[in-house]
Amino acid sequence: MTHARYSSSAKFFHWAIALLLAFQMAMGWRMEDLPLGPDLFTAAQLHKSVGILILLLTLGRIGLRWFNPPPPLMTDSVWAGRLAKGVHHALYGFMIGAPLTGWILVSTAKTKFATLLFGLVPWPHLPLPQSWHEPAEGLHGLLAFLGLLLFVLHVAGALRHQFFKGENVLGRMLPFMTAAPVSRGLGIGAAILALFAMWVAHGAGWQWPLKSAPQPDVSAPAAPPAAQAETLAVVPDAEAPKTTEEAEAEDEGEGDEKKLATLPVADWVVAPGGKLGFIASWTGTPVNGSFGRWTSAIRFSPDDLAGSTIRVTVDLASANTQDSQRDEMLQGDGFFNAAAHPQAVFTSSKISAKGGDRYQAAGTLSLNGKSRPVTLDFTLKVKDDVARVSGATRLDRTAFGVGTGEWAATDQIAANVSVNFAFSAKRKP
Repeated sequence: MTHARYSSSAKFFHWAIALLLAFQMAMGWRMEDLPLGPDLFTAAQLHKSVGILILLLTLGRIGLRWFNPPPPLMTDSVWAGRLAKGVHHALYGFMIGAPLTGWILVSTAKTKFATLLFGLVPWPHLPLPQSWHEPAEGLHGLLAFLGLLLFVLHVAGALRHQFFKGENVLGRMLPFMTAAPVSRGLGIGAAILALFAMWVAHGAGWQWPLKSAPQPDVSAPAAPPAAQAETLAVVPDAEAPKTTEEAEAEDEGEGDEKKLATLPVADWVVAPGGKLGFIASWTGTPVNGSFGRWTSAIRFSPDDLAGSTIRVTVDLASANTQDSQRDEMLQGDGFFNAAAHPQAVFTSSKISAKGGDRYQAAGTLSLNGKSRPVTLDFTLKVKDDVARVSGATRLDRTAFGVGTGEWAATDQIAANVSVNFAFSAKRKP
């Protein structure tokens, strides 16, 4: 049985999809102007989420039409009826085809990124060959322009019936109107309100995300060829700025330094609350991250540096950049490849004094199946049997194969990545 007005469920699906489409198409065109970087990554994640939501809502609306047929179309001729049905069918094809081709694009990309709908719900990739990528890309762009044309035809048809044929088509779909004849002024007001809502959604899609403010480039300057040959993957960082705790320890005078100088070689246990962080530069924008799980085996004495050793093991799956989808990307094959190489391990081979409370640990870092020489500069202060340690260095991610495919180049993500650490450790009896 049909009714003069659409059901409340049909109205919900209609307007929810319409507003999301206006937002989605605007954001899709906006993304073409964004360079590779955090802004584009964030926009792409939302674009994927909204696309899948449109697909699900469209399928829900088709199911609703099957079980609850809509009222008959308002037509005044056979050809007008055929055109109206053709536009409706094409709109459904667009609302299914655009998200599907986008899904194919994501699933067949050279560098695959995990999809979490709105950062919460995992969404799988389609098991399709990479040869589908280029045709899907062309079709996805074509559907965007087709969707805009269909939208214009759909709105023009509704306005024609409302204002030129005297048929209250808006009253059948707008939730605050009735199907009874209404004045031209009320109809115009309703039409303007509906178009304004679409304009707001379109404007939101065009403006979001706003371009990030310029940030200083945190990548290290390229080392001279000779220095690169000596260090391979590392550009030593400058001395880390002193923390409040270090400044307080320094104020204690030379007594603690003398006490440290008389300590025999001993094992040290790292206390909870330490930090192991990193900073990458993505199109000049710093991306800060840290590792939530890491362990260490430290044996150290300034009187026996030859017998001192440091070994740190990092769980790469614990990388956290405050963006769940970016974290999934880091753990994937294109970056850390955590499934095949779940840990990064630094093992010192030589520790030397640099004067005062400054030391340097030369060793090897194993990451992503590759081992490279690494040098860590750090400061160490001891009070009683508690040591406070902080330091930093910079690694060349390309030396470890971190970043493949389109991310292998360093014009978007800088080669040098800053690594910093700070923790307290207690000397074992």
